Amino acid sequence: MEGPRVEIAPFRTVADFVSDANFTSPAVGDSARWYNRVKQNLLYYQTNYFIIFAFITVCYSAMNLQKYLTGMFILSLLLGAISFRDRTQYGPAPALAIGFGSGLRVHGPAILYTLCSFVIPVVFTFVHASLRARNMKNKMNSAVETLRVVPTPMGHLIECVEGKSSWVRSLSMEGKTK
Repeated sequence: MEGPRVEIAPFRTVADFVSDANFTSPAVGDSARWYNRVKQNLLYYQTNYFIIFAFITVCYSAMNLQKYLTGMFILSLLLGAISFRDRTQYGPAPALAIGFGSGLRVHGPAILYTLCSFVIPVVFTFVHASLRARNMKNKMNSAVETLRVVPTPMGHLIECVEGKSSWVRSLSMEGKTK
């Protein structure tokens, strides 16, 4: 049985991504427009965002590999304990208490270092997607790409988030009713 096909979006040039860009503040008062801008930029620049995410994560891990690997190990143990304890009658609270109580005291800096290696690229991506105003070329390319039958990884991710999150679903419906 063959799973759904996924196509990787094309890499956008650095000029299109940064230097030819028109950066403006988003319409914070109109959350539907802001959401649409972020969503369209995430879809259009998804390969660029993935490369930046990978680059920052690799650089972070290369700067202090021992701290990074220690943090990854502790976070893996915590996530494993949460998923294991989630199946019991007590839920994840005891695992979180034990994990954070012992893990943060001894390995807190390593955990924070590892978390920062993931949070910084996500924040960068959100800020860029929020501030990057789309020009006519971007809009035309996006319109052509939406006609494709084969979805992209970011398209799947956005569909999952929109389907699971009632807040995101309300924003997307709000934009369609206007």
